[in-house]
Amino acid sequence: MLQSFLTVGQQIVTLYLLMVVGFVLGKVKLLDDRGSVALSSLVMYVVSPCMMVVAFQRPLERETLRAFGTAALVALLLHALFIAASYLLVRDGVPARQRALRFATVFSNSGFMGYPLMAALLGSIGVFYGSAYVIVFTILSWTWGVYVITGDRSQLRLKPLLLNPGVISVVLAMALYLGQVTVPEPLMVPINYLADLNTPLPMLVVGYQLSHANFKAALQGISSWVTLVLRLLVLPLTSLGICLALNVSHDLTLVLLIAASAPPAALLSMFAARFGKDTALTSSLVSVQTAISALTMPVLVGLAEVLG
Repeated sequence: MLQSFLTVGQQIVTLYLLMVVGFVLGKVKLLDDRGSVALSSLVMYVVSPCMMVVAFQRPLERETLRAFGTAALVALLLHALFIAASYLLVRDGVPARQRALRFATVFSNSGFMGYPLMAALLGSIGVFYGSAYVIVFTILSWTWGVYVITGDRSQLRLKPLLLNPGVISVVLAMALYLGQVTVPEPLMVPINYLADLNTPLPMLVVGYQLSHANFKAALQGISSWVTLVLRLLVLPLTSLGICLALNVSHDLTLVLLIAASAPPAALLSMFAARFGKDTALTSSLVSVQTAISALTMPVLVGLAEVLG
């Protein structure tokens, strides 16, 4: 048991050391807002799609495909539970703040924070299974997530959902997988190089965001603390319990717990900027909870290793 905790903790410490680099770069002003946005775009539009291609370049096996479907269904169940919990438990006197807190409660940083840890613990199969969670996350964040942030149903658009880089990359990778199309070696070499950037670049961005975080704004009021406890402890533990109750396999349980225990999604800040909301609050929520998750994720993922 102790060895499992130490193994998981070591992997997470590695990620957070990379985050410290981004924090320092932000403090000494070697990385600014424009650089952070550029790195985020590089990860979203190039690095993550390459990682998807690498993860899905595998033999078509019925058991693996069935496990992928199971992961997607459980992820959908978990998100439905998270949404219900956000409506029941997250309440704030300021409507705009309440909407941001509810988004932070439901949507974890399952891609930026989840993929590197999944890859570190399980290899490419972890990313393969994890992409099922991210598909559900992407669809719901660009529909219900947009609505909860804006409070305006007219903001819902089919085009952004279908043309989202996360959806496109998974659809492309899945098409190659189902068609058993092998990417030629001369193309796979640079794709692998780019895919390897998925661990350091997101951590640099998160570290930079943390260097500008406002802890007071992120932890002000009981609703902020309720959101923090739900996102980092209660909902991940509930997710683990559901996986165990459903007798989900060890690898899937570990992947789903990693995704569910991650801090709020970086997409929260992006949506706030896009729709003219409080970016200072949303960036602080993401950054502060990301820092605190350095303490919670090793324990939760280690627990999943032992019980899964």
